[in-house]
Amino acid sequence: MAIAVIGPAAAQGYDTSGVKADPALAGRLPEKIKKAGVITIGSDTAYAPWEYLSEKDGQTPEGIDVDIANAIGAKLGVTVDFRTSAFDAILPALGSKFDLGISAFTISNERMKVVNFVSYFDSGSLWAVKAGNPTKFDPANYCGRKIAIQSGSWHETVVNEENEACRKAGEAGVEILPFAAQTEALTRVAAGGADATVSGSSTMGYAVKQSNGQLGILEPASGPFSERGPNGIAIAKADMELTQLIADTVNTLIADGTYQALFDHWGVGMEVVKKAEVNPTVKE
Repeated sequence: MAIAVIGPAAAQGYDTSGVKADPALAGRLPEKIKKAGVITIGSDTAYAPWEYLSEKDGQTPEGIDVDIANAIGAKLGVTVDFRTSAFDAILPALGSKFDLGISAFTISNERMKVVNFVSYFDSGSLWAVKAGNPTKFDPANYCGRKIAIQSGSWHETVVNEENEACRKAGEAGVEILPFAAQTEALTRVAAGGADATVSGSSTMGYAVKQSNGQLGILEPASGPFSERGPNGIAIAKADMELTQLIADTVNTLIADGTYQALFDHWGVGMEVVKKAEVNPTVKE
């Protein structure tokens, strides 16, 4: 049994053509952007479903972040120039090469020392099970369960720690089935060869939507997998006016329903924020 691929071939983007420009917001654009009529975005385009290059031509950026950028551009009445960059080269180039960095950046205190962030989604983890959860998998206790997992991932580390805890408590250990790719772990679960798999909530939400009813979602009950944290759009530290404008623009998209519809389109509606915040408080 196979499930749909998580990646470039799996979905078409959200149609942002219906997003109308807001003259009040557009009037607040920096003169450079306003004059050019273009807002430039830096992204690594290698992290589906957030951003990736189209399978059709290997050049056209697609994904959730591309759609978010296009919605922001439409609301501000400017064209979006979405450019591929090495991930670690984006933040240093803000204010010079790029106006914004939109590449699923985790907001951290260390990063906020050098750039501003506008929160726009809330990242966490989700479990995927076979539709209907036929093995009655319980995210609160997976001792004795068979878990498919992506090798080398943080999620594998946590499951290994839980395995040790189960054994120390005198319970059956976790049978861990490692796979090189998350798609392989999902396929094993869909085929009934594992009770569950766990990964980032966007990966799982997207996979379940693309699985044609073969998979279902369970939310973590407690522990490390239940923790969530904001991701953000990055803007040059010196440009607080543009930072606030982007926050106000995202909040306008939230208010008019575009934002929720866009995230739902990609199967990641659970990752929405109620309000986009400038430099939100984070733990680390």
